[in-house]
Amino acid sequence: MNDSQSVTPRQSSSSRGLDPEKRRRFLEVARRRFVAGGYAKTSISAIVRESGVAQGTFYLYFKNKEQLLGYLRREVLLDYIAALQAGSGGEGPADVRLLAGLDVIHARVAHHRDLVRVFRQAATGEESEVQVLQGRRSLARPLAAIITEGMEDGSFVVDDPEISAHFVISLLANLLYEALTYEEPAGPAVVTEHASRFLLRALGVKPDRINALVPRSSE
Repeated sequence: MNDSQSVTPRQSSSSRGLDPEKRRRFLEVARRRFVAGGYAKTSISAIVRESGVAQGTFYLYFKNKEQLLGYLRREVLLDYIAALQAGSGGEGPADVRLLAGLDVIHARVAHHRDLVRVFRQAATGEESEVQVLQGRRSLARPLAAIITEGMEDGSFVVDDPEISAHFVISLLANLLYEALTYEEPAGPAVVTEHASRFLLRALGVKPDRINALVPRSSE
């Protein structure tokens, strides 16, 4: 989850008002080629050739390959935020809704796993670090709102919902990706179970409630 950038990536003034379908085509081709051949080995020429446009057209939409990757990061982040909001938007206490939202995010992380690998491989320099921080901040806002609701309904006991939200994202980001990709330290089902129980405990949920919400698989 931490490999996504801000909801509002920089956009050159010359790219405003152009055909959104053509931009979409560039992004679809780039995503496929980045995943198949790697970010470093994918040239702008290859993306342009498969997109079926003239080379100069690319630069009307993106300054360079890095900015194109930034748009893909943005799309993944928006998908995570939408997943959290959709999954946690139902009825019931905040602890139930939080787990429901995280379950949906887990599914979206699995869906984007190959592209997230590209983000990690391409991540270099201060700008990339800033993008990661901006992405975490954007995702922390709706998560902090759920935690705040949990403080109000008695589900959670924390000192600061926003800081707690950042802890949650930091806990799950690398751990879930590594479980999905390498099955380290265990497979995703095991990691999800233990991470959920650890998270609820950190948010002040009582042991009996944790066992009811996330039973141990060995039980």
